[in-house]
Amino acid sequence: MRPARLLSFAVVLRHGPFRRVWAGQAASAVGDGITLVALPGAVLAHHSTTDLGVVLGAQSLALVGAALVGGVLADRFRRSRVMAAADVVRLVTAVCFALGAARAPLAVPVLLALVTGFAAGVFTPAFGALIPGLVPDEDLPKANALRSITVRTGQVLGPALGGLLLTAGTAGTAFWADAGTFAASALTLVGAGDPRRPGTAGGTVFRQAREGLAAVRERLWVLTIIVQGTLQLLLVMAPVAVLLPVILQERGEFAAYGPMVALQAAGSIAGGMAIAAWTPRRPGTVAVLSLGLLATQVLCLLAAAPLTPLGVSMAVTGFGYAVFNVSWASALHRAIPADMLGRVFAIDTLGTYGLQPVGLALAPVAATAFGNGPVLWVGLAALTATTVVPLFQREVRAFADLPAREE
Repeated sequence: MRPARLLSFAVVLRHGPFRRVWAGQAASAVGDGITLVALPGAVLAHHSTTDLGVVLGAQSLALVGAALVGGVLADRFRRSRVMAAADVVRLVTAVCFALGAARAPLAVPVLLALVTGFAAGVFTPAFGALIPGLVPDEDLPKANALRSITVRTGQVLGPALGGLLLTAGTAGTAFWADAGTFAASALTLVGAGDPRRPGTAGGTVFRQAREGLAAVRERLWVLTIIVQGTLQLLLVMAPVAVLLPVILQERGEFAAYGPMVALQAAGSIAGGMAIAAWTPRRPGTVAVLSLGLLATQVLCLLAAAPLTPLGVSMAVTGFGYAVFNVSWASALHRAIPADMLGRVFAIDTLGTYGLQPVGLALAPVAATAFGNGPVLWVGLAALTATTVVPLFQREVRAFADLPAREE
């Protein structure tokens, strides 16, 4: 595949409204990466490792719990304004941490983490639902690919920058930089040109949430993929995420953990570029099989493979994640009515990630009780089943609604 075609996703930057929003989100992605380093550094400087777990757990739970509310807000109000409001909230919490909130009793950083997670939960479905209003339909895959590449690039650059800021200054310095990225994002969203009028559907938040659930149930392929994501995160992805650093520590190679994470992010960048340049005939088949590439990482861990093949498997896994995420987002953009998109993206987040904290918590317990190998073998079996079974549905293979076959 020619390099020029691999870079074809950049063509979406010719659309002014999308280019403006993308620039803000590029800065925000780097800021999110800075937070990954700054928050643990700030909390651990004044609290225990157990306290850090409480803070991070509060942030994760708030993010998932806020998703459905965020989806309703995204379908009821202008999505760019919902995103800007969420950025302002995260700006305030970053400033609080920059001023030394982590030194306060544990309840203070926990509260700020809850607020930050809630704002992120509101932001995410609004951003996913905004994109179809900024680019024409034929450019949706490229826009989603560029979004994926931008997020993954931020996950590489942000932690590196955060580490440098922590080394050169303090956690406060890193949080000031993080606050600046949220300010930049909020400014780009003001007057971003979101053409969609606010939703006119009446009823309570619960009624609108039920309407979103109905939209998912009406499309069995959408529900199938959400359930698939729930099972894979619970039984495979969460255990692998926990056991990778544990196994590297047991092997005396923990120093390789950071590069391994960076390799997965680099693979995601390559995957986003590849799927932007390719339109498969059966996008659902390609997307679902791409998630199955995680098996390479599981097999490397089971075989105690050296760092080089393990690193390759990390990049391959990241490649597959990006291919799936871009294909899935583009399929939802095309299949779901515009006034339902925010709620469907929220249900996807809630359904897919709702049990992730359970998987993260139970994986080390299971590994202690039964050993790393059995946990990984169960994960590999679950990955195989959840990759093969969904592909029996025609709509899953197409990632689209299809007419019923004639008898």
